[in-house]
Amino acid sequence: MNEPDGDTTAYSDVIADSETFADRARRRAELEREAVEWAIDELESEITAQNVVLGPLLEYARRSRASLPERHRRAYEAMAEVFDVDSDVYEVYVFAYAELCEELAGEEGRSEKHPQGCTNALVIPSRLESNGGETPDTGPLVLKNRDISGRGTRPKSIIEQPPIDDYYGFLTVDTCGTISIYKGVNERGLVAANTYIDSNRDDVDPENQLRNGTVIRMLLEECATVAEARSLLESHPIRQLMSQTLFLADRTEGVLLEIDPADARIAVDDDPIVTRTNHFVCSASTETASSTTRRQRALELLNGVDGIDRDELWAIAQDHENGPGDDSICRHPEPETDEPHAFGQLTTASAAVFEGGSPVIDIATGNPCTLERTRCVFGDEIPTDLRTGQRWLERLR
Repeated sequence: MNEPDGDTTAYSDVIADSETFADRARRRAELEREAVEWAIDELESEITAQNVVLGPLLEYARRSRASLPERHRRAYEAMAEVFDVDSDVYEVYVFAYAELCEELAGEEGRSEKHPQGCTNALVIPSRLESNGGETPDTGPLVLKNRDISGRGTRPKSIIEQPPIDDYYGFLTVDTCGTISIYKGVNERGLVAANTYIDSNRDDVDPENQLRNGTVIRMLLEECATVAEARSLLESHPIRQLMSQTLFLADRTEGVLLEIDPADARIAVDDDPIVTRTNHFVCSASTETASSTTRRQRALELLNGVDGIDRDELWAIAQDHENGPGDDSICRHPEPETDEPHAFGQLTTASAAVFEGGSPVIDIATGNPCTLERTRCVFGDEIPTDLRTGQRWLERLR
C-alpha cells in the first residue's frame, strides 16, 4: 500500500481563511479545475458529434438542483463560477450525468441503468464466529466499488471538507467538480456508502426528491453515529427519498438499509456480512443478471474467509470472476463494445475501504486490480495529485 509521499498537501493549508461553504467549494474548484474542464470539453465534443439535445436533460438538472439544501446550492454556484466551460454542459454533468450517458450510448447501448453498477459490502468483525470468540479491535468494515459510465469523463479526486460551523468534516474519493457524495467517512468515524436501485416514484417531482448524493453528504455533515443517521433519514418522508441501499457504520454498529420510496419502506439488514449491488434483497426491485452475479460472488468470497480485514475486502474489490466485464466485481470495458455504445458501459472508477470509527480510507482512483491502494487520513497530508484529479488525468491522456 502506498503511504502519502512526494508532493503532498494538507487541506487546512488550501482553505486557509475560507469560512463558508461557498468559499471552500471555490477553493476546491480551483484545485480540480484542470480535471473538470477536461471532462466537460470531452462531453461537449461527444454531445456535438452525436447531436444530443440538452434541453430535457437541462430541465431535469435544474429542477433537481432546486432540491438541494441551501448550503450545497451555494457550494455548487461557487464552483460553477470557477470553471471556464459551457455552463449548460457543466450543470448536466453535475445533476444529470447518468441520463446524459444514456443519451450518448444510444438506444441499444449499455447504460447506467442496464446493467447496474457498484458493488458494496459490510462486515462486522466482532460478530463473526470465525474470530474464535475474540473481539477484534476494529469497527465494522465497508467496501465500495464505484462503477460509472462515460469512459473516464467523471474524474475522481480525494475530497476533504474540514468541519465548518456546526457541521462535521468528512473525507472521501468522489467526482471532481460536483457537490454530491456517494460514500465517505466523517471526523467522528461515521461511514456512509450507497448503491443505486431502479425503484423510484414517478409521482414525486425532482424539486421534492432528495438525491442520493445529497443524503449521504447530509449524513456525514450532520451525524456522528448510525443511530443519528437513521433518525435523520426517518425525519424525511420515504416517498421523497431516492431509491438506494445505504450502508452505515460507526465504531460499534453497522447496518444496511434498503430505502424503497416506491413502496414507502425502509428494510433493515443487520447481518454480520452483507453484500449489495443494484437490486433489493428484502424488497422487490428491478434485477439484472449482472447485479445478481456480482452480489453472489462477493457474498461467496466473504463467507469463505476467516478473519476478514481491510486486505480481504481489497482483494474482493479486485476480483475478476465472471469477467472482468459487466458481471465481475472489478469491471473493465468489454473489448467488443464499439462506439457510441461503449460510452454507456459501466467500468470501475474507484474503490474504497472504510472502517467505522476511523477517519481513514484506502482508495484507488480507477480499477483496483491495476492500481496500488493509497491510505488517506482525515486532516493529514494527502498526495496533491489525488486532491486535484491529476492522477486520474495522467492515466487517460
